[in-house]
Amino acid sequence: MTEKVRPRIRPQLITFDFGDTLVTSTPSYLERIALGLTEIGFPCRAQDVEAAFHRSDLKHSSQMLAQAPFDNATFQTGFAETLFEELKLSGDEAELYEKLVRWLLDFRPKRVLMPGAGELLDALKRRGYRLGVISNNDGNTRPKCAAVDIEKYFEFILDSTLEGVMKPDGRIFAKALELGGARAEETLHVGDLWGCDILGAHAAGLWAAWLSNPYVSPDPVDRVFTIEKLLDLLEILPS
Repeated sequence: MTEKVRPRIRPQLITFDFGDTLVTSTPSYLERIALGLTEIGFPCRAQDVEAAFHRSDLKHSSQMLAQAPFDNATFQTGFAETLFEELKLSGDEAELYEKLVRWLLDFRPKRVLMPGAGELLDALKRRGYRLGVISNNDGNTRPKCAAVDIEKYFEFILDSTLEGVMKPDGRIFAKALELGGARAEETLHVGDLWGCDILGAHAAGLWAAWLSNPYVSPDPVDRVFTIEKLLDLLEILPS
């Protein structure tokens, strides 16, 4: 498992993943995938989808980092194929992916903050930390942040669709460093996906905090530490 240690710096910049790190929804994204697959003829339990999603993220992101840079479409279709394989779904993967995407686009969930997110952001801002967002999203990360009243905390919000590059590709982390005026070694990225967020940030030279889950057990990585809930950061980071 990863280090459970304090970073040896006071980060000059902290970046956050968006979905399932700062903000979730009712039903959650992974619950919606399970609902969508069930609707198009592949009954799935939400817990099975969640476990398969995290395994797929670790497997596929590791593969794509070895091929970086890569384009968004290649990453997304490859991830879907990996997820379907993990779930042992049969049939035409391209057709299944297209049907699932259409179903998800028609669903309009309610956005809600992750437990402790508002308190954490408020406290970090009071402590003088500079904050940003790096999200693999659909082009609407900024309005989604505004909908739950957290846009005000961030100096920048990077959305993979608008940027044309997505985590774990190092180019999106480089853009965040440019916008934040910070060096990689003095920046901390916080996210829930070991592959996209943690391996991506680590490969780009950043520190990283993993909002852990029980579905993957990654090997230790330097400059990476584990948190079980967002508010753990307040005990780890210098005041």
